[in-house]
Amino acid sequence: YRDFFAGSSVLEDHASSDNSFTFRGGWDLSHTPTIASYAFDPADYAMYSVALPTDTSAFVVPGRLPSIGLKASLATPQFKRFAASTSVTAGSDVDFFEADAVQRRDASASVDWRPTRQLRVGASYLSSTLKRSRDGMVVARARIPRVKTEYQISRPIFLRLIGQYDARTRAPLTDPRTGAPLVTGVPGNYQPVGESRRNDVRLDALFSYQPSPGTVVFLGYGNSLDEPDALTFRRLRRVNDAFFAKVSWLFRS
Repeated sequence: YRDFFAGSSVLEDHASSDNSFTFRGGWDLSHTPTIASYAFDPADYAMYSVALPTDTSAFVVPGRLPSIGLKASLATPQFKRFAASTSVTAGSDVDFFEADAVQRRDASASVDWRPTRQLRVGASYLSSTLKRSRDGMVVARARIPRVKTEYQISRPIFLRLIGQYDARTRAPLTDPRTGAPLVTGVPGNYQPVGESRRNDVRLDALFSYQPSPGTVVFLGYGNSLDEPDALTFRRLRRVNDAFFAKVSWLFRS
C-alpha cells in the first residue's frame, strides 16, 4: 500500500521472508516479516523550506531511516457459494512526503458471495494509516470500500454494477527536526504545504448483450461524485458523468 503515500524516489534496502501454510480443508495462512531502510535524495526535497518563528531555513534531509514490519493474512477455502480473505500489516515505516519515521497500520478484507448461479457479489475494504513516531499524530490515512455486483440475466444478457469510495487525508507537512511547518515558494511568497483531503465516489454500470459469438453490444455509464466529509453520504456533489457504447457485429458470408 506504499503507493497511497509515496511521492518521491528513495534508496531502499529491503529484506523479507514469505511464509505460507495451507491447512486441511483449504485454509491459507501466511505471514511476512520485513526489515528495510531508506535513504532520501536531497534533490527531491529542494522545493521545501522550514518556516521558523523568525525566519526560514533550508530543509535538511535526514539520514537513513530503518523500518521493521509484519504482514499476516488469512484466506478461507473456496466454498460453493462463499470465499473470503483478510490481512493486516503493522510496524515502523517511512513517510516519504516528510522524510520522517512513522508507525504504519494497514488492514484489508474481501468477500466473494455467489448466492445463485446468476448472481455474484464481491466486496472489499482497505484502510491504511501512517502515524508520526515523534508526536503520535496521524499524518496520512486512506479508506477504500468497494462493491461489485454481476448478474447473468440470461445467456446473452449480462449486467455489472461497481461502486467505490476513495477517502484519503494528508496532514500539513512539518520538519522532522524542529516540528515547524514546511513551505514552498520564494522569499516573500512562501506557501505552507497544508492539509489535503479527497472523498471520491465512483459508480459504474455496464450492460452487455451477446446473442452470438462475434456479435456484442456494450452500454456503459459512469458517475463521479465527492463530498466534504468522509463516508457520510450527506452532501454528495456530482463531478462528472460519462456514457459509452460499443457495438460489434459479425457478418457471415
